[in-house]
Amino acid sequence: MKKRDKWILILSIVVCSGSGLGVLMYLGYFAVSAMRDLDRMEARRPTLLYETDHRALLKACKEISKLVAAGRLEPGEYQIQGNPDPESKQFAQVILDLDPLRVDVEPDGQVDIIMSPVVMYGVSAFPEDYERSRSGEGGIELIDGLWYYDEDFLRHPEHKKEVEELLKKRKRPHSPGVP
Repeated sequence: MKKRDKWILILSIVVCSGSGLGVLMYLGYFAVSAMRDLDRMEARRPTLLYETDHRALLKACKEISKLVAAGRLEPGEYQIQGNPDPESKQFAQVILDLDPLRVDVEPDGQVDIIMSPVVMYGVSAFPEDYERSRSGEGGIELIDGLWYYDEDFLRHPEHKKEVEELLKKRKRPHSPGVP
């Protein structure tokens, strides 16, 4: 939240708090912020699905897994947006360019790139010998070892079919890294 916006919010709450309007204004401000976040989230989804080099993204995720295996990075959640964790500076630029909310690193080598706090979507990268996948959770395999997941698919299966069709159209022999 910008400093100016915070002061406007605080002043509005103070002025209107006696009549209960302060709470309504706060909720209104929260709703407007959430709508902006949703718009921003939706704008980044095509970038992740159709413009990102998925092979480079998988390679970057595997580098993170190697850092964990070598003991140079602790498993955990690494904030990227807002106040980024200092450790996130060592993540590859292909990850940072996506501007994810955070990167979750599991002790078993799985790396999840979380794009949104509202409707959870992103990608999961798995080591070669990993036995689970996102397929049962509404996921789409972008390339071997890299899955796109979207909780919206569980509620709206037709959206998953639309994305799968768009991804099929993008498959071309001369576009490495794009599914």
